[in-house]
Order: sequence, then C-alpha cells, then structure tokens
Amino acid sequence: MLVALPMSAQKVSVEAKIDSTVIFIGQQTGFHLGVTVKDGQKVQFPQYQPLDNIIPGIEVVEILPTDTQKLDDGYLRVSAHYTLTSFEDTLYYIPAIKVKVNDKDFESKSLALKVLTVQVDTLHPNQFFPAKDVQDNPFLCSEWSRLIWLSAGVLVLF
Repeated sequence: MLVALPMSAQKVSVEAKIDSTVIFIGQQTGFHLGVTVKDGQKVQFPQYQPLDNIIPGIEVVEILPTDTQKLDDGYLRVSAHYTLTSFEDTLYYIPAIKVKVNDKDFESKSLALKVLTVQVDTLHPNQFFPAKDVQDNPFLCSEWSRLIWLSAGVLVLF
C-alpha cells in the first residue's frame, strides 16, 4: 500500500502536438503543449518570446494565452499554444519539451517538422504572366432588354 501511494500522486501527463508536420518556407503551424494534473498543482511551461528559437531554425511567431479545462475526478488540463515558422529547407527534430509541475520536470514526446522549399523556375521568366486587367461584362443590359419586355408582355397576357 505504501508503494502505490507515490505512484497515485504522480499522475501527470505531458502531451505535445503540432498542427502540420510539413510546411513550406515561411508558412506557420500551431504547436500545442498540454498537461494533465491534479487540481491545485502548479504548472510552468517553457518561457518563449516572439522571435525566440525553440531549436535553431524553428522560431516562435506568437504565444497564445494558456487554457485550463476541468476534467473528471479532480484533474485539470492546462494547455499552452504557440505559432511556429521556419525559413530553412530541412527536416527538424524537435526534442522533448520540459514542463515543470510543482518544480518537477516532466517531458513531452519528441516531434518532427519538415520544411519544404517552393520551386521557382528562374530559367524561363517569360512563363510568368502579369496581373490581368479588369474584364468587361460578358453581356450588356441593352442586349437583353427586348427579351425581358417580351417576357413581361407574355406574362401580362396570360
């Protein structure tokens, strides 16, 4: 019974998710950290600022406020949301993120983020077309006015 007591007090789970594992250079994706803890425990997420790097090459664009959701049996789900981007074409390994719960470190799982480049054909610049001008209407009201008046006359006769 004494062995089971410390195990029941340690029911903390840390989950990391990324919205899209493949993005283009400069595109943004959401990164979410969620912690399930007993009510009353203190959760401290990593402190990032905009333009900070989570790892070299992946930068934080925006930090959203943390969410707290009440679960069953006296548990809480505390979530932190970040917006990430990258400007280098490579596959990134995001190591486990450490979250402190009551001054104890807990880790999430590691993730991967693939950043792709956009292929640009610089050898054939004439294939790029300029913006189109404003188009005229495909028909004029004067072309249809005779048909409209005839239809109205037929309706009146009926």
